Amino acid sequence: MTLPQRIIKQTLVATVYGIISVTIVFLIVIIFFPRKPEPPVVELPQPKSLQVVKYNKITLGNGFADYWAEISNPNDDFGAKSLDYAFVLKDSEGQVQKKTGKTYILPGDKKRYVLLLNYSDAYLLEGFELSSTPMWTELSKFNLPELVIRNVNVGVSDKAGKAFTVFGILTNSSKLNLKNIQVISILTDSSGNIIGVNETLVRDILTSESREFEMTWDTVIPNATVSNTIIYAQSNVVDDRELLIQMQQGPIFDR
Repeated sequence: MTLPQRIIKQTLVATVYGIISVTIVFLIVIIFFPRKPEPPVVELPQPKSLQVVKYNKITLGNGFADYWAEISNPNDDFGAKSLDYAFVLKDSEGQVQKKTGKTYILPGDKKRYVLLLNYSDAYLLEGFELSSTPMWTELSKFNLPELVIRNVNVGVSDKAGKAFTVFGILTNSSKLNLKNIQVISILTDSSGNIIGVNETLVRDILTSESREFEMTWDTVIPNATVSNTIIYAQSNVVDDRELLIQMQQGPIFDR
């Protein structure tokens, strides 16, 4: 056997042994060290941004004004338990100030009002701002407690000293006791313009319990100008962990 032939034979033998060795090592790794399957990547749904629908002010005629803003939550399965906001006001010299506060919004709440009552009328309302990072909680709107408003009376009340008053009865029709219920009244004229806003708080209302509420204006609102009265009643259930556990069948996720 010539030298070139010997080299070729040795190369072939080495190649065969190499392939066999790599195959054995590969089989050992596969058998004794199997690759663990990677868990599937689950993309959690992300809540859409809240929307500022409109805002305005109502001059009360006594040096004060009520400022209001309407916001909307396009998410049916997310509520914000804490939400920073600011009314952007400008004085006669062009100086801007922000009147800040905190509120909340429930899942699927397409018409939520934020109020700044009895504040100086010396300002123009330049805008209304919402925090871009609300504290979201995943919760279906179908699990929210049911609140019923009935027997609403609107007009000048002798009992309230001839003041313009909105009176009604609030019933907690859900199976849960609620701690604080915010009741907001919106008065509109025949053209749908908002001419009056007010709010009150009903505390500690048991399941199936009914409670009276009353909102009074210090300024004169002629009965003839009020075409419609809309009452909104809400409770910040997304900030009550114990209540959420009772309401929600599945796990609760904060974002």
